[in-house]
Amino acid sequence: MVLFVYQGVDQAGKPVSGEEFGETQAVVITNLQGKGISVIEIRAQVASHEFSLGKLFRHVSSKEMRFFYNNFATLINAGIALRSGLFALSEQIENVYFADVLRQMASSIERGKSFSESLAIFPNLFSPLFIALVKAGEEGGMLDSILLQYAAYADSQDKIKSRVAGALVLPGIVSMVAVIVVVALLTFVFPTFMELFKDKPQLLPAPTKWVMACSVFLRYHYLQLLGCILLFIICLYNILKTKGGWVAFCKIQLKLPLLGNLFRRMYLARFSHTLSALLKGSVPIIRALDLTIGIIPNVLIANAIMRIRESVEKGGGFALPMSMEKDIFPSMVILMVHVGETTGNFDKMLEKVGLYYDEEVNDAINIILTSIEPIMTVLIGGVVLIISMAMFLPMFNLTQAMR
Repeated sequence: MVLFVYQGVDQAGKPVSGEEFGETQAVVITNLQGKGISVIEIRAQVASHEFSLGKLFRHVSSKEMRFFYNNFATLINAGIALRSGLFALSEQIENVYFADVLRQMASSIERGKSFSESLAIFPNLFSPLFIALVKAGEEGGMLDSILLQYAAYADSQDKIKSRVAGALVLPGIVSMVAVIVVVALLTFVFPTFMELFKDKPQLLPAPTKWVMACSVFLRYHYLQLLGCILLFIICLYNILKTKGGWVAFCKIQLKLPLLGNLFRRMYLARFSHTLSALLKGSVPIIRALDLTIGIIPNVLIANAIMRIRESVEKGGGFALPMSMEKDIFPSMVILMVHVGETTGNFDKMLEKVGLYYDEEVNDAINIILTSIEPIMTVLIGGVVLIISMAMFLPMFNLTQAMR
């Protein structure tokens, strides 16, 4: 939600002004008209983007957010008032910025704002998903259970992110080491060895000449190489910002060897967990699907969910439109969703799908970790072998020439 600042007149003709939260300007105007206020001027409250040194330190880690979700949910479940709970947590959190945010939220509640409206003041910290769940919990009188539910959801999502990040760290480190080794061989070891053949170019075979050309380029034209790499990164960044470029990237992401299955399973787990949490929180189905679409970065999967949303909006179910997206949703998922719709346990079945794909993500990560080491070893060994052959082949030619 967005904070809007308005000026208008009430039913008595007196000028009034204030702040109101809403998803769009039209929604806010309608709400104000329902309160008997005729809006004269309204605008979104835009946060200042002026640079300040303090903003560099306005960071809240995922660990601190989990601390907030779990402990605040426990306090509310124990019957502690919202304002008191926020003040209590602000005293326990070491992050000065986050503690100040919690105090501001407590003050906002004290002024009469709801908890969801207070959360919406800080959209950089609290996701639309969390705000929507809190709003539904406030309206249904089950805020404590909603908070506990979201705390569990946040924990599961962070574990998946940590596992995925851990799976990508090893290939990154191995690749970096490989690049350093190859660059060291080409810029220090190989040139020193080739000094022996400085006056005997006729003894150098073709592989040695190719490696020597690479060595010369790295030693004397490294600035051009760095410029080309930087230009490539800039071009790639600009391409990914376009609609067509991002769609192409999403297609490649799902077809990558090893990693493609990992990303697909991760997105299906996120889809299932998120939609299940929203439906358990009594969020309307269309709004729940909109929020779920918003947290899926892969446009192919997001578009598949959008087509499901369009079917549901017209009165259809989930299983039929899913069956038309078999490249995204496996048959097992479609079957479980159909069973959930038939038995009236749709949210619980989605949760089971999410838990199943959590295990699938773990299996995919284990496969990557098992496969990546021999693959990288073969690649690094191949490059080192080529450089070694380029160094020692001239020695054989030299021996033959001496005979």
